[in-house]
Amino acid sequence: MSAGATFWFSASAFAESRTWTSSDGRKLQGEIVSLSDGQITLKTDRGDFEFPLSRLSEDDQAWAREWQEKRMAPTGDQDAKSDDKSPGDFENLKLGEWPNSIATEFDVDSIEIVKEDKDAGEFIYRSPHFEFKSPLRLSKTVVMEFSRIFEATFEFARTMPIGLGPEPWGDGYYPTKLYATRNDYLGDGGMEGSGGMFVYSWRGNEILTSVIKVPLTNLGVEYTGTRFIVDHDRESSTLIHEIAHQMTGRWLPLVPTWFSEGLAETISTQRYDKGRFTLTSMDRSIREAITRYTGNDREFDMLNLERLMTISGKEWADELASGFGGRINYPSANVLFYYFLRLEGEGNGATLVDYMKALAGGMKEEEARTEILMKGKSYEELQEAVADAWRSEGLRLSFR
Repeated sequence: MSAGATFWFSASAFAESRTWTSSDGRKLQGEIVSLSDGQITLKTDRGDFEFPLSRLSEDDQAWAREWQEKRMAPTGDQDAKSDDKSPGDFENLKLGEWPNSIATEFDVDSIEIVKEDKDAGEFIYRSPHFEFKSPLRLSKTVVMEFSRIFEATFEFARTMPIGLGPEPWGDGYYPTKLYATRNDYLGDGGMEGSGGMFVYSWRGNEILTSVIKVPLTNLGVEYTGTRFIVDHDRESSTLIHEIAHQMTGRWLPLVPTWFSEGLAETISTQRYDKGRFTLTSMDRSIREAITRYTGNDREFDMLNLERLMTISGKEWADELASGFGGRINYPSANVLFYYFLRLEGEGNGATLVDYMKALAGGMKEEEARTEILMKGKSYEELQEAVADAWRSEGLRLSFR
């Protein structure tokens, strides 16, 4: 991503989008953002609206209160069914074991053509872990070429030694919706100025929907007049960022914004080429990414840790939309996540894994952050520790 790039936004819905009915019968499509002191805030295509809960129908008031109760409940219910699965896979985890590279290998025969309906404009293809819905017919070779990006990112998330345990839900494939033109993408809710979106919704800790939306042109697919071809030299980091969010979807209701964005940035800023990530100099790759944001890979004035570790998804999105957050928030999350991933303690991510286990087990995030990640340190003391660790990697940090 260049320093002037417009960054992709992960449209993390705090509840499923639904039609709301006012007490006088008017309709409004939107997602609930907050409910406090009798005031409800809904996120809509026209912006956020805050108004008294009493202005909604009795059914919608009851739905909103139920949403609030589930949202405020502990993430791990001790009375949950015994067969409820943890979002992670810690049983056979080997801390700190990183390969020099991660690659995906599959051939054109592994691409499945599920449906090709020219009249309906619906063409569905599958790679081993992904399903692509396209309005245009694509060759197996073209699908295979951009599937490499998706499958390699899946392999990265699976191999990363912190127990993410990526697992498709639903029918066993991660869904992606493709668009013939950018205007088609924008007409289906795509954000103006974005290259694509990861959209998901949840209720309680259960993911309800999850899809990546992206125009074919942003996959490097071009129409020559006779056939579609793929540009192998096209920059892929923004797409990889969104795929990484989808790979970690089961964690999104549990982890704070800096964690999910930092993880996606750490993956997407590593060197990628034709289905392979090279991991021999991960810290250098992050410094190079900071250069693309700031023009300097030796010094970075990042977001102070108290703000970074407590920022909400809505605040992150608002700062991104205002143009303020992109150049600071993303690399700040990257720097902090990588610190816990490979620089803190013995460099094997043990503290990060303990934090994830605590969240998966039901500990509230604030408590897990204070007791496990910060180990009783103040934010200022943690900043000193992060700065000291990154100074050894050639990056001097200050905090704003």
